[in-house]
Order: sequence, then C-alpha cells, then structure tokens
Amino acid sequence: MRLVQSIRFRTMLLFCGAAGVLMVGAFIGAYVLFYRAVTARFDHQLSETARPIIADQIADPEERDVDQLNLPDAYFEVVSQQGQVLQRSKNLKTNLPLDLPNLFPSGPAFQTVFMPDLGEVRVALVPFHLGEEEWALAVGAPTQEVLSALSTFRNFAILLLAVSLALMAIVSAFYARRLDLVVGQLRQFVSDASHELKTPLSVLRGETELLLNRSRSPEEYEKALRIIDGELKMLSRIVEGLFTLSMADAGQLRFAPEQVFVDDVLEESLALAGPFAKSRGIRIERNLSHGVVVSGDPTFLRQLFLIFIDNAIKYSPPGRLLRVSLAAGADVKVSFEDEGIGIGREHLKHIFERFFRVAPQDDAESQSGGLGLAIAQAIVQAHGGSIECSSELGVGSVFTVRLPFVTILQARFQKP
Repeated sequence: MRLVQSIRFRTMLLFCGAAGVLMVGAFIGAYVLFYRAVTARFDHQLSETARPIIADQIADPEERDVDQLNLPDAYFEVVSQQGQVLQRSKNLKTNLPLDLPNLFPSGPAFQTVFMPDLGEVRVALVPFHLGEEEWALAVGAPTQEVLSALSTFRNFAILLLAVSLALMAIVSAFYARRLDLVVGQLRQFVSDASHELKTPLSVLRGETELLLNRSRSPEEYEKALRIIDGELKMLSRIVEGLFTLSMADAGQLRFAPEQVFVDDVLEESLALAGPFAKSRGIRIERNLSHGVVVSGDPTFLRQLFLIFIDNAIKYSPPGRLLRVSLAAGADVKVSFEDEGIGIGREHLKHIFERFFRVAPQDDAESQSGGLGLAIAQAIVQAHGGSIECSSELGVGSVFTVRLPFVTILQARFQKP
C-alpha cells in the first residue's frame, strides 16, 4: 500500500509540475505578446496623430500652430535638428525630456519619458523636412490607459492560471486516489491526457516563439493572440472535461434534481447550435413531443444534447439532414439521427472510452478531443438513463438517449 501511495503521489506531483510549468510559460508568453501588441497600437496612434499636424506645418511654416494646441492628454513639441524646442503646446509647462541624440532617425522613433507633473509619457518622434531644414514633431500621451489594460490582463491571467492549476491539481488528485485499483489504467490516462494537452501547448509555445523572434505589425500580433485565445479555450475545455469525468469516477457527479421540460432544453440546445449548423449547411428537422418532464439538471442535460448535436453537425457533409426527435413512453427517448460519416461496427463498443481514436473517416470522436461521448455517458448515468448507438459507415449514426419518465404536462399548452 505504501508503494502504491508513493507512486500515486509522485505521479500526481510529476503531472501537475509538468503541466504547471508549461501553463506558466504559456501565460508569460501571452502577456509578453499582449504587451507588445498594446504598445504597438499605442505607438501607431501617436504616429497617426502627428501626420495632419506635420502637413499643416509644412503647408504654412509661418503659422505657429503647435503653440496654440491645448488638447487633453496630448502634448506636442517641434524640435530642430540641433535639439532646440521651436514650438510647444500650451498644456506643457516644461520641455519634454527627450533623448536628443536619437531625434532624427529614418522614420518615427518612440521614447518613454517621465515628467513630475504628468507622470509617464509615451512620445513619438516623427521627422520631417521644411525646406533645407530638418525638424521633428514630438507627440506625447500619458500611458495610464496602457498600464491599466496591462494590469487588467495581468490580473486576469494570474487568476486564470491559479484556477487552471487548481483544476489540474484536483483532476490529478481524483485520478491518483484510484491508482491503487487501476494503476495501469491511470498510467494510460496520464499518457493520453499529456498527449491531448501537448498539442495546444505546443501551438502556444510555437506562436510565442514565432512572435518573439522579431517585431511584427499590430495585425500579426492580433492574429497570434486570436490563435492563443483559441488554444487556451481548448485547454480549458479539456481540463473541464477531465474534471467532469473525475467527478463521475468518484461518484460525485451529483445535482439537485428538478422537473425539467425536455423539449425546452432541446430547443435551447438547437438554438445554440443553430449558427454552427448554418455555417456547415446542415438542416435540422425537429419532431418533439411537448410537455415531457424528467427529473434532472437542465445545465447537464443541455450539455448532453449539445454534445450529440455538435458531433452530428461537425461530422456530416454539407447539405445533409439532422433529425432530432423526442418521444415519451415507458421512458423518455431523445434521438439524434444524422447523415454523417458513420462509425465502423468494430469501433462502436469503444466510442464511449476516453481519448479513443480511430481514423477520421470512421469515428465522429476522432477530432473532438476524445472526451465528448465519455462525458455524455457520465451525465446520462448520473440521471439514471442510458445511451444507445447504431451506425453505418457512409450512411450516418443514430444516438438515442433514454431517461426515466416523470410525466407529460399539457396544461401549459391549453388556451384560456
């Protein structure tokens, strides 16, 4: 027993440590990317602010337009090549403490300076020619907004990291507790889970290294952040799925039962999946009995129905039909019949196993993370029901959920 407990602890520690290091690295990389993107956008705004003012200065050099400027949170100076301040906006009490040797680069240059009365100010230095002379327009703005955005992102990232690490520790602890009964199964699970986490983490690391390799445009940073956001969401879904299954394994997937109208939950689920179905060209046909009531949890039931609806949409060719039906007899029967790629007969008995993988053309779970149907089975079992599946390759699949029947309420459909 001591050996098993030692293996259990070391496995949990190793898994949490490895995942924690990778997640910390991913969050640090995301913060660096966000910092660079926000700063680049701020610098771009300063450069754009300078352009019309420079155009006015070139068009009428005798007018001292900059001396008349008094815009809130925007400061301006015209500086000669020798570093002399020629014009200064009204809201500047003293000259900007610029790094004079670097005033005249080939293009806009940026500095961050500190002023006692204004605090930290970001300055864009934009050179321009006026006849034979070379001047530069300095455009400054306080950095409070940028610092606030960075602080918000940093606090959110720290909170999300802490929650993710806590969830990872909980998942690891639940599975480690079962190690004395299923040591071999747990080893396989750790291997599979690590494999699933490896892909999004590798994408995060790759995107981070690619962007840190050299400076990029704001559009490239925004595109990379969208990729990082998608991979973080995938990580979150995997961790949440593992947590749900760990609760089910421990017999803790419980809920406070209430009377639920199944047709209402089905309609909500179909509405949520509607845009996805439309984008894939999938038509949905409903055949729902009304007023069918079961005892259960509406949130879990919605998640259950969405798993089957999303799988049917995702793995059906465009233009196909998804039939959703609800009927009540000895029990409540909810069926999802698609015209998708189908599942091979030899794989049917394995489709509810976690991380089960076959070729994409054979199995609707092959690209879904391998947890969807396992979660669906856990939810159905927690409701005292069952799932049946029949499928034929190239024809489609039918998933049927059976739940204990409570009653049919017709009163709400009667006109007064």
